Amino acid sequence: MLAAVSQRPDFALGFRNVLADVAWLEAVQVAGNREMTRWDYDHLYELLGVVSNFDPKFEIPYLLGGLVLAESQDHAQKALYVFERGKRQFPADWRFPFYIGYTNYFSLGKTDTAGMAMAEAARLPDSPAYLPGLASRMLSEAREPEAALALLEAIVREEYDPARRAVLERRIREVTVERDLQTLERAVETYREKTGAVPERLPDLVREGILKGIPQEPNGGRYVIDRGGKVRSDRVTRHLQVFQKR
Repeated sequence: MLAAVSQRPDFALGFRNVLADVAWLEAVQVAGNREMTRWDYDHLYELLGVVSNFDPKFEIPYLLGGLVLAESQDHAQKALYVFERGKRQFPADWRFPFYIGYTNYFSLGKTDTAGMAMAEAARLPDSPAYLPGLASRMLSEAREPEAALALLEAIVREEYDPARRAVLERRIREVTVERDLQTLERAVETYREKTGAVPERLPDLVREGILKGIPQEPNGGRYVIDRGGKVRSDRVTRHLQVFQKR
């Protein structure tokens, strides 16, 4: 109902801002789900469209909603649509090209596009002094988890909005898991080459002197090894495809 009315916002008479608030409250509830499904992300995107149709100058939904959508690689393009729509409404706000760059880098692996967006953000008024360096690093560095973590930590230090900071911190944990899994899988392969067998348990890698210790899983879980030698987190169900070798 709201979606249909939002296509003709003049029909809302004097209640456009009220209806925008109603849709945004529902969007916040959807975005607050601990385990968001594809339907949740699709519904969030629809609600963000409703909010911006009723109140295109309502800034927070573009920024926070776009960031939440960007957590799903399947919805990263929709996140970019949200940020671009916000950018059209707020062309002097450096945060929109900034988060366009963030999404291209961390969700899509497009380092060149990300670097150019960051450079655009750096040219806007009141943008942080660290942005030119961030842009050059995105343009020059490979898509590796260690480089991504360094970039994320720089971004988080400058983000003071609690909700957006929480999204960024979740992404840090995801990238940390990806880094650890790559490290452990390389160690398992070294163990296989050295002994001719797959380790039964991850501590075997330490006993063989391949690793100094097993990293701590950042989500409160643990890393485990399957019989075939595949390492996984018991809290994170998938690799971040953006860091997989092409």
